[in-house]
Amino acid sequence: MQVRFPILAAVTVALGACATDPHPHHHVQHAAATPAEGPAAAATLSSGLPMVDTAAAQALLSPDETLQTLDFPESGTKTLSGRIEGYKSVSYALPIRKGQRLEVTMDTKSTSAYFNIQDVKDTSGAALFAGEASGTNTALIRATGDTTYVLRPYLNRAVARRGSSADYTLKIERQ
Repeated sequence: MQVRFPILAAVTVALGACATDPHPHHHVQHAAATPAEGPAAAATLSSGLPMVDTAAAQALLSPDETLQTLDFPESGTKTLSGRIEGYKSVSYALPIRKGQRLEVTMDTKSTSAYFNIQDVKDTSGAALFAGEASGTNTALIRATGDTTYVLRPYLNRAVARRGSSADYTLKIERQ
């Protein structure tokens, strides 16, 4: 029995060390990455917003879409202008923290331009907000977890297939 206790103590100490920081290398990577990315990235990390998951956001897009990461204060408004040409458009990656409210409004003269909002963590491909189906040009969403949302302006299929285009403005408010 005397042999078991030292072994049990050694196992307990080893497990305790693992429990305090199961991923010690993650802290080193983030600390090392911040200075190389510059002051803007450091501000994003310290603001309380999660890092943008660009790989997951990119995986949602079609080859005709390009991805732009949005950077503005954790609580604030940003207005963007863009143009959709056929199936070609810019999609926007936006970090959001659990509990934050997001309001996005699209202003366009086109009756065929819409936008969807997707959560990169939802691998089903379903939209949190589907503009064409909703019948409104304003999305109101409360985040249920830290994630990246992707805002995807588009033309409906019949109009996009003809190669038509539409200008738009997106007003994005995150609180």
